[in-house]
Amino acid sequence: MQGREPTYHEQLLHWIWEQRQFNNRQLRSVAGNKVKIHQTGKRNLSDGPDFKNAKISIGSLCWYGDVEIHWKPADWQNHGHHQDSRYNNVILHVVFSGSNRASAAISRQDQTSIPALCLGDYLSQSLESFLQQYLRHPQLPCAQHLSYISDDAFRKQIDKAHKEYFEQKVEDLSAFYDPDLPPSRAWLKLIGTAFFDGLGISHNREPMQKLAGLLFEQISSYSSSGTFCNRAIALSGIRQDGRPSLFDWKHKGCRPNNHPEHRITQGALGLWYIWHLPFERWLRDDPKLLWQELRDAITHKPSLGKERADILFGTVFLPALYSLGNLFHNRSLKQQSWQLWQSHRVRLPRSLLRKLKQTNLNPELYTRKLGTIHQLRHYCGGGRCQKCFVFKKAISS
Repeated sequence: MQGREPTYHEQLLHWIWEQRQFNNRQLRSVAGNKVKIHQTGKRNLSDGPDFKNAKISIGSLCWYGDVEIHWKPADWQNHGHHQDSRYNNVILHVVFSGSNRASAAISRQDQTSIPALCLGDYLSQSLESFLQQYLRHPQLPCAQHLSYISDDAFRKQIDKAHKEYFEQKVEDLSAFYDPDLPPSRAWLKLIGTAFFDGLGISHNREPMQKLAGLLFEQISSYSSSGTFCNRAIALSGIRQDGRPSLFDWKHKGCRPNNHPEHRITQGALGLWYIWHLPFERWLRDDPKLLWQELRDAITHKPSLGKERADILFGTVFLPALYSLGNLFHNRSLKQQSWQLWQSHRVRLPRSLLRKLKQTNLNPELYTRKLGTIHQLRHYCGGGRCQKCFVFKKAISS
């Protein structure tokens, strides 16, 4: 590889060290000294070395101190640890690759030399192969394994990601809940703001959230959806032709149907429906019926669009109703929302699925499940392979 190598997530290496996913017997430092790990240490969630208070024998001496973990020896200096006094208690530098004695030599800020242990020499063949692939393709390192790993492992992982994504969306929506308002009104503000937020993806989420908050405070003053939409456009400043505005609207890169002026009007019509629906209907009626009514209330052209509507139903409407069920202890509403989420299918963007389509996996497993978004962002893109069923299957095969 030419040029400077990118920095990769090290969480996977931390997991390997913490769980001792390597051959503990006959460990030797790069310098050839026998190494025995009594305690790997406790993971440090703050600044400084990766693991604190480890107990490790190196040669004839037993050491108590910290452990720092990197992909390669040069990362110690690349990350500036040789000039950082917080690393003066490090007793062992653990790396994945770099068994060359000269290249592994490093020193602390107090000029003390630190022994190095190359984990790559003590991993199973399948795990070492996976990590080599991880270095080359950190976004989807298991791609070469997916051709022979059964669909069952991937299905199990996507189901897990699908559940977690719903839980994350419920949690995300809580940021829009205003505890200073009565519960019913606070929830209406939550779903209204979340709806605007979803319409603002991907360029205008923040201004759409801000606009929703202002409109929610004023909606009771308007007698028709038409005048309310006019107020939304005026308040947004979208037609001020370069004059100062409260909002920083992004137009570049927006497709015509996703232009903020269209999304603002759609959001205002949606908020009008949300505000005026008798509240007991939110707690009682079929969610699919309510969603269809909301969509029918958005009469603006261009329309909301089926693809965006399906995504909003899954990522905004159902989590919001689940939150409502939590708020009013309505178990039936929570069950309905969760069951609809489990069966909900959407058309995901092709660009998102490009990496998975390079594998031999059955597309039916991932092309229409929102959990795929969470899988690719949180697990594959987030370097959390160690928590993925596909990874566990790959290293055990």
